[in-house]
Amino acid sequence: MTQDVETSAVNSSVRDDVALWRHTFSDDDRKVIRSMETIVDGIASVFGSFCEVVLHSLENPGRSVVKIANGVTTGRDIDSPITAEALKQLHEIAHQEGSDIRHTCKRTPEGQLFKSTSMVIRNAQQQPVGMLCININMSVSASDFIQAFALEGNNTVPVTGHFPASVDDLVESTVDRTIAEINSNQQLSNKVKNKHIIMSLFEKGIFDIKESVPLVARKLGVSRHTVYLYIRQRKLGEG
Repeated sequence: MTQDVETSAVNSSVRDDVALWRHTFSDDDRKVIRSMETIVDGIASVFGSFCEVVLHSLENPGRSVVKIANGVTTGRDIDSPITAEALKQLHEIAHQEGSDIRHTCKRTPEGQLFKSTSMVIRNAQQQPVGMLCININMSVSASDFIQAFALEGNNTVPVTGHFPASVDDLVESTVDRTIAEINSNQQLSNKVKNKHIIMSLFEKGIFDIKESVPLVARKLGVSRHTVYLYIRQRKLGEG
């Protein structure tokens, strides 16, 4: 069912005890909301300018929008109020068990059609503290959407995709690729290649993974002591 996009403020005369999702915000609640801000930019950068991403804080429904990307899509900005549809979804979630995710179709007063997904954000006590809403403009042409969606120019980074099935797979596949990279450097002698491999793995964050050192040592045929030695040298800038 298609619904109109509305941005009217929540009526301040409604008592807090009527809204089961309302509660007094804490600093931790605000931290949860702030931690979501980069996600707004990340989603918008993936889908392009025809995708509006909105982060709502439920601390003040009358000024709920705390972060928005591509807000020109619906004409909203920071401090805009929560929508009537989002308020309805919160009411449903508070009174009914089920998913915290809602999918709807919306139409603006100008006639543009949006496919929308809204997700409730909860704190450690499982209380609703915010909403993340994604609105994709379905009225634009496919070619315009694809052009906005596609990576362009310097934004394109060549990466060989690998989706590991386990931590061991992640470490081993990264070691294999790094070995190939180092071996392709004809200026390095065989004597120093393991050192360069380990330091390259350090740069790639492999040693941030628990139990990666013994896996790397076994893969390279060296001792754990050798791996730790090269890691220490890299940290001290001796590599």
